[in-house]
Amino acid sequence: MSVYTVEELIEGIRLQDNAVLQYIYKEYYPTVYHFILSNSGTPDDAKDIFQESIIIIYRKLKEENHFFLNSSFKTFIYSIARHLWLKNLRNQKYEDKKIADQQKFIELKEEPFKIENEDLRMRLYQKYFMKLPEDCQKILSLTVKDVPQKEIARILGFKSENYVKKRKHFCKEFLVRKIKEDPLYNDLLDE
Repeated sequence: MSVYTVEELIEGIRLQDNAVLQYIYKEYYPTVYHFILSNSGTPDDAKDIFQESIIIIYRKLKEENHFFLNSSFKTFIYSIARHLWLKNLRNQKYEDKKIADQQKFIELKEEPFKIENEDLRMRLYQKYFMKLPEDCQKILSLTVKDVPQKEIARILGFKSENYVKKRKHFCKEFLVRKIKEDPLYNDLLDE
């Protein structure tokens, strides 16, 4: 697995590059996971908060032409996740004032971005996209980049375009079904 510079990580999020997103999960998720579990959270809470953090960074990149990071990427994403989790604890009326931090963080003076329906939809998509088999992730990622099916077959070592077409259909159907089964999906429809 490659090692990415901060600039490559930021650009990878901006472009929704699957390899970069997988790297971010592998490298930075364990720290957020440990923090949330050390502070009254569950593994599902950790996943949700980490995904929200990536969505917030993505939105910030979409809104700002020149994005400058004056900390390490690890500190940056941890700070966003920490802020979101502490807000979550306040909303739950969590009274224990002692927070267990094992990581350097930046104190955020304002809400990084309000989570909106578009963000929740993106979180749902990312959650289930990351659970797809690797070939499905690659097929769908290449399809979004308008790579022709013949070329996808060549890149992935499949024998025919027809197989790519069938597999792409299966992958999309599976992804849509999983998203629709999530309780959050119905909440988004109600709003």
